[in-house]
Amino acid sequence: MLTGVMALALAVMVPSVRAYLKQQETLEDLQGQVVDAQAQVEDLQGQVARWNDPAYVIAQARDRLIYVLPGETPYRVVDPEFVSDPATPVADAPARGTEPVRPWFATLWGSIERAGAGT
Repeated sequence: MLTGVMALALAVMVPSVRAYLKQQETLEDLQGQVVDAQAQVEDLQGQVARWNDPAYVIAQARDRLIYVLPGETPYRVVDPEFVSDPATPVADAPARGTEPVRPWFATLWGSIERAGAGT
């Protein structure tokens, strides 16, 4: 009889213990996510603090947007590996001076008109 009572108690306790262990595992995962989110918040707060510094904003404008202060002369250094020699003509390029220089939108509209005309 004692064995039967013990088996019944074990049958009642096993699902509860399993649920408890699963909840503990979920809790540990969520705590890890909280730590990651807090690290991300601290990083973003650091970025906001940097953007509040006028010197950083000026440096970013110079770097990203190529801005210069009044009175400064901007220079652009071009890597010779990526620039073609102007003395050697490109095979399929039209001769210089045959077509007037137009803004990009005029060139785009001209190509649309030529495509619509079937030429």
